[in-house]
Amino acid sequence: MPEPAIFFDLDGTLYRSSIIAEKFAEAAYQTYARFKACPVQEAGNVVEARRDQLSCEQETKVPYTITLLSLGIPVEIWHETNIDYFDPRDYLTADVALYRCLVDLKKHYRLAVITNNNQTQCERMLEAIGIRSLFVRLFTYNTFRLLKPDPEFIRKACAALNVRASDCIMVGDRYRVDLEPAEKLGMTVYEVKGPDTICRLAKNLCGEEDK
Repeated sequence: MPEPAIFFDLDGTLYRSSIIAEKFAEAAYQTYARFKACPVQEAGNVVEARRDQLSCEQETKVPYTITLLSLGIPVEIWHETNIDYFDPRDYLTADVALYRCLVDLKKHYRLAVITNNNQTQCERMLEAIGIRSLFVRLFTYNTFRLLKPDPEFIRKACAALNVRASDCIMVGDRYRVDLEPAEKLGMTVYEVKGPDTICRLAKNLCGEEDK
């Protein structure tokens, strides 16, 4: 039987950075401004107003990917723009503590990332944090052209690893986007607030003998 897997969300889960959050916001404004041919300041106002509206409706902070999609911006255009606008490796540094926690988890589970982000930015971030080598697969928007919270994204990721959803764990920072669809498929889910929480999770899942 295939080894069980843990799927990790990326942004807000494997790292937390106010600078990266600002860069994604700026890139979102640039994307809207270019696509709609309007000033960047106007674009920022429109994007944030729409994001606030969606976040209020869904009772969770909605990411810029979903916000821009709701405004008629193709995901591919958004990703092209944020890839060109900034490189996360300029702002993120290696997380040694997280690396050690993931190494412990890797003794018991296959580790994978499942994110609405694009392949390029995902690779850049994991490289900067120093944890890329620990993941057997990176499931990004580019993999299936799907976005969470669509459960089909998670279902396809499980199929790609040849593992049942009930044998998997989903780790993320947003219940509605990351965890709810996984839970509906039968996964065990853990809501975290960043790398520090993941280290506590690793201790619980692996046991003290691995520490």
